Amino acid sequence: MYYPIKRKFRGYFYLLGNIHLSSTVSVILVIVLILFCWNQDVGLCQGWPEIKTRLLSDKCFSVVESDGGTRKRHCPHHDLNGKLDEEQLIYVLGTLDREIWFVPKNKMVAQKHLEKHYNRFINKAMQNGLKSPVNINQAKLTELVMLPLIGPVLAVKIVEYRNRHNMYMTIQDIKKVEGIGQGTFNAIRHYISLD
Repeated sequence: MYYPIKRKFRGYFYLLGNIHLSSTVSVILVIVLILFCWNQDVGLCQGWPEIKTRLLSDKCFSVVESDGGTRKRHCPHHDLNGKLDEEQLIYVLGTLDREIWFVPKNKMVAQKHLEKHYNRFINKAMQNGLKSPVNINQAKLTELVMLPLIGPVLAVKIVEYRNRHNMYMTIQDIKKVEGIGQGTFNAIRHYISLD
């Protein structure tokens, strides 16, 4: 009876040793993955969480630059499955001027690539048209760009203003957004609401 119990304990120790070994290997793989991901700089124009952006393949970005040992991936606009994310596309187009580039001409390359996607999106969206007024306190970027004279830059500014000030109290408050003057307000006032 003494020997089977001893063998049983040996089996547990063997199993624990293998678990410890596999845990160590897992930890090493995670560290290697983290080091790989953090060796590249992800551009500023992003609205997604940093970890999500770091896991994307290079094909999900408009431009990938390199400056010596640092890689910089600009303007993510495809998700992990490679599908175009229109909200993200509008966000990166609207914040493109905030991006810092190793090679300035790459900004034009990125802009051209993003605008090609955006033009397809906006043409398709405009065929359907607006079904009801756009609620400026809740509207997504994809809805805001449907408004007359509102492109990605102003759409992002509208959302950022709303986020800073919680909400618009009147539709006239949208004129407080930089870039929206009386002319733009006159063009959109019949298409916006607070409800």
